[in-house]
Amino acid sequence: MSAIPPLFAQCTDRRLLSASPKGGYNAGMHVILNDAEAVLFDLDGTLVETDIDFSRLRAASLQLIAEYGIDTAPLQEMDALGAVEQAVNTLREAGKKQESAELRQRAFARLQAMEMAYCASPRPVPGMYDLLHALRSRGARIGIITRNDREVSLRTLNALQIPYDLLVSRDDVRQVKPHPEHVRVALQQWDIAPARCVVVGDYWMDVEAGRAAGCRTVGIWRLDVPINPFRHHPPDLLVRELRELL
Repeated sequence: MSAIPPLFAQCTDRRLLSASPKGGYNAGMHVILNDAEAVLFDLDGTLVETDIDFSRLRAASLQLIAEYGIDTAPLQEMDALGAVEQAVNTLREAGKKQESAELRQRAFARLQAMEMAYCASPRPVPGMYDLLHALRSRGARIGIITRNDREVSLRTLNALQIPYDLLVSRDDVRQVKPHPEHVRVALQQWDIAPARCVVVGDYWMDVEAGRAAGCRTVGIWRLDVPINPFRHHPPDLLVRELRELL
């Protein structure tokens, strides 16, 4: 394997790679993880709790998109990143290459500032440390695949001393989840077959990305979410809490 390109954020802090939470950890795991060489986790809502307000992110993105003369009505049901990418493509297809690049840059900068504020006080999801250390004790690689900004993600991971091997953020891919590029980047970097990887997340986009890449998937239907977010995209395993994987 060649050296990891600078694009990818990889954990090099040995404290995070070897640290154990207070009280130790349970080495048992759900059978779906038993033979996994790698497990890829979404970040927000899966491993950590933050205060991200997705409706405000979307509103801020739509406001910016409107400045470029694009009708935002068809984008109202999209998430912030989806709306931005759709608008960028619209400008590009209209021959406005400079404007499309400018919109993407401005939108990502605005989203980063908002995410930085929303993620200032991250909290670990119950069972997170136990599960990650159990995976590490069996030699499995741990990847973080997130639609969040790289800098915000790194601050979150470091603040909570979360053990991981590779981070693939939205800055590291051309197409974000539900496109499988996040997953494929990690698999290619590690030279691991999709069948030996499990993707875990709390939203249908995580499951769709994993499935499209050929991986097994775990969906976490959070207890505070009234409607099953995986009803149209069923995972291989559906749980209500992360700690059910222990």
